[in-house]
Amino acid sequence: MGKSNMRKAKLQTIYLMVFLISLGAKLTSCTKAGSGAVVTGPAYSFISTMNLAPYGDSANIYFGGNEYPGGAIPIGSYSNSYFKVASGTYDVDFKTPTTDSLLAEIPSSTFDSLGFYTILTYNDSANGAVKAAKITENFSNITNDSAYFRFFNMSPDVASVDLYINGTKVQSSRAPADNILNTFLNNFQGIPGGYYTIVAKLAGTNTMVGTTLTVSFQSGQVFTIFLEELHGAAGNSFSLAILQFTD
Repeated sequence: MGKSNMRKAKLQTIYLMVFLISLGAKLTSCTKAGSGAVVTGPAYSFISTMNLAPYGDSANIYFGGNEYPGGAIPIGSYSNSYFKVASGTYDVDFKTPTTDSLLAEIPSSTFDSLGFYTILTYNDSANGAVKAAKITENFSNITNDSAYFRFFNMSPDVASVDLYINGTKVQSSRAPADNILNTFLNNFQGIPGGYYTIVAKLAGTNTMVGTTLTVSFQSGQVFTIFLEELHGAAGNSFSLAILQFTD
């Protein structure tokens, strides 16, 4: 499907119209529908991926038993655009590229026509098992008057953090992967467009965790800020990162 046709498909969703126009996301990439999919008509769902499990591995993704052909996703990697799958009901498996071992799975669930989703792997505790989740994106409150953000703590070795924007605490005591059970935390929060400095601190302290972000929030667009953990020969490293969907 060409970019122009994909844009037309997106615009059929009335509740997402303002967001999609401002976001300008030209959805690219294709995948084959899994044999386990229940598909009715030429409808598609749109999906982004995040591999944020530092105690995990690179992951190949399977929808209904069929591999998404984009290749393995390394730890710490994420997509900044949506790919499409035929709408339907799928189980989603994350497997290691070398041994084909199952890392994590999302039980069979429905991916709606013109629905938007983020699927991600994570650890909710140090040395814990790799888990996976599906987040249903809610863009119903997005307008061109504000920018919008949400925050994920995806560092299992940090008990909880407070999030500061321009020196003001905007979220408190965010535990690792707390947005998985408390889905309210996956909603986007409005903020005036402009330049901001963002830091995370150990909850209740002035001790900064990870890097400082200086970002420009454009009105009418959405951003996912997340605290990321990576492991290497020198030990654990932590950084604040930001995901903005692009063309």
